[in-house]
Amino acid sequence: MRTTLDLPDELLKRAKIEAVHRGKSLRDLVGAALERELGQPSAPKPARKRARFPIFDSKAPGSLRLSNAGIAKLEAAEDVRRHGRAR
Repeated sequence: MRTTLDLPDELLKRAKIEAVHRGKSLRDLVGAALERELGQPSAPKPARKRARFPIFDSKAPGSLRLSNAGIAKLEAAEDVRRHGRAR
């Protein structure tokens, strides 16, 4: 595939000289440099599994059924226990 790059004159000159020293074409030198810089394409990340609820089991079935109000009461009680004050 053809493309046009706008490179600084000094960089292009150095690349051409390096290609001659290595006995390669400028195309091959630039292609190899891009491959090194970009590395191999990474494998796609596996899809994350969705968490299945409940995440942990309760020793007393039904004890984890809490309403938002119940959770708020427990958080307030913990705040008092930890910090001596409610939120």
